[in-house]
Amino acid sequence: MRRIVLLAAVSAMAVIVAGCGGGEVASAPVRPRLTRIESLGNQCFRITSSLGTSILTNPYAPKTGGRTLPSPLKADILLVTAERPDANNINALENQPALLRSSVGIGCANITGVPIRGVPSYRNPDVPSADGMNLTYTWVMDGIRFCYVGNMDRLFAPDQLSEIGAVDVLFVPAKTLLTATERDQALRQMHPRLLVPMGKGAWTSGDVRMVADNEFSLSREMLPTQTGTLVFPK
Repeated sequence: MRRIVLLAAVSAMAVIVAGCGGGEVASAPVRPRLTRIESLGNQCFRITSSLGTSILTNPYAPKTGGRTLPSPLKADILLVTAERPDANNINALENQPALLRSSVGIGCANITGVPIRGVPSYRNPDVPSADGMNLTYTWVMDGIRFCYVGNMDRLFAPDQLSEIGAVDVLFVPAKTLLTATERDQALRQMHPRLLVPMGKGAWTSGDVRMVADNEFSLSREMLPTQTGTLVFPK
């Protein structure tokens, strides 16, 4: 009886080895995780992860963005960088997303599994106030580190750069008070792999890819090794 059991076990092992093709296990190719980036006009973007979690930035009031926001408009997370009509029209959304704005947006948060950090800067650094505050947000989706700068009228200080950390995709205002030299310096400081200018203006670097429509899907594997630019229709 013991011999029969042993032979059965050996036979089963032989079948398993034969089925493994000599020890190599075939597996389906792993598909890259795609993050969808939608331009909704002005500084309003919707970034949606491969799991369906969406972040909306700076929704604008009518007649301030040059376009009309789609309706119905929904998101899981809403980021507002400054209290201006062209950036804080939270009533444009049909649902009630988790909202980061003003002092509530400063520091670290983890919303629906997305780690987000808000880094404040002020129009007058000597007089920090809510009216003159701009928030820069960073977050990670599908292994990609995003940085969204609502406004940029000066270079980031070393402590701000330390909080922002590494950047893969950098959203910047196409029209800014920075000089061309300062824009180049900002890119050297932050080393983004992909630059996304927002609104009307010209801020590009490296190879420029024009998006045919208002939507683009991106995976970490698609990021260029040197800084390139992704330009959406205005």
